Amino acid sequence: MKITFVIQDLFQQGAEYVTALMIRGFVAKGYEVDLLVSQKHAELLDKGDKPFDVPVSVRTLIMPAKKARQNVFYLRKYIKYTDAVVMIAMGPTYLLALTLAVLGLKKRVRLAYVEHGGLGPEQRDINDVVIPSFFSRDWIMAKLVAKSIDCFMAVSNGSARVLEKKLLLKSNTVITVYNPVIDDSYRTKIVCDTMEPWLKYKSMKTVCAAGAFCELKDHITLFKAIKIVNETMPVRLVLFGKGYLENKYRDWINENKMSERIKLAGHTYNLPAEIKSSDVFICSSVVESFSIVLIEALATGVPVVSTFCQYGPPEILNNGQYGLLVPVGDEREMAKAILKAVSDNKKNVPEEAWKRFELSKIVFNYEQALNI
Repeated sequence: MKITFVIQDLFQQGAEYVTALMIRGFVAKGYEVDLLVSQKHAELLDKGDKPFDVPVSVRTLIMPAKKARQNVFYLRKYIKYTDAVVMIAMGPTYLLALTLAVLGLKKRVRLAYVEHGGLGPEQRDINDVVIPSFFSRDWIMAKLVAKSIDCFMAVSNGSARVLEKKLLLKSNTVITVYNPVIDDSYRTKIVCDTMEPWLKYKSMKTVCAAGAFCELKDHITLFKAIKIVNETMPVRLVLFGKGYLENKYRDWINENKMSERIKLAGHTYNLPAEIKSSDVFICSSVVESFSIVLIEALATGVPVVSTFCQYGPPEILNNGQYGLLVPVGDEREMAKAILKAVSDNKKNVPEEAWKRFELSKIVFNYEQALNI
């Protein structure tokens, strides 16, 4: 059976990483897999960027255009002349394009959509570019999508309920299927040594965080919390990531004389190893549909502190059973939680906290949702 994943590219975003993992999982179970990507993927390859790895048996097809709507006829031709049984849009970019591609076609494939976000007032990428959502401005198109897609999935209960409201779907129409996080590549990474000097040669307690430098991650509140913590005991923060707020972050660090306590460490290709060497992992987000990095942290056994977002982290942490939860945007409560976490003896997180996010389990959940 052939399964086709459709996505803009396979570089440096949460949904793209998940797509690569799911492809590996389906190939491991004996499925034939195609990957359809846009010209944006080709441009990034030409620049020398490295995409997430997929098995060599996967056929990667680069569509002729960069914009999804300009690839509708390519998608239509692909559906008509290949033996694909299921096509999965891994995010909103190709949801409408796939819907339009099957209009009037006699040949039918099973269409699925996975909602990875959609909880914020507007979605932006790492370069501060708004990701368009036709749901909010075109009711007719939203209804067309609702009628054409055979299976809707979302990565948390919260994002599932939001998608149902956007598409005026009946309750529980959208199936919650968590993202995969733990696989063989994770297990390989976690046994490696850290490369970050502040974590490799710790002279004091050192916590870490990771994520795009954008408003929704609310790293400024985290910085303020670290400043408060240092009034009681010396603690360093290593923040992994990149984004359009980097200059603002550096200005705040310099203005508050925190350059010896807060470090912007850029991207890392082995985040699990870095987290494992820290004393606490922190998620300061205003909103999360899910949080891959929070699960990566749980599986290292490092204590975690997270904001009590409406969705995502509370589900993952089982409302505080597996980590400390603090109010969104409250630097003083976050500082108290950090102090508590770094002062307590380090305890391993129980396996039940992260075993449900193993790749093999998530592939099975996809099969159940897709009825294959």
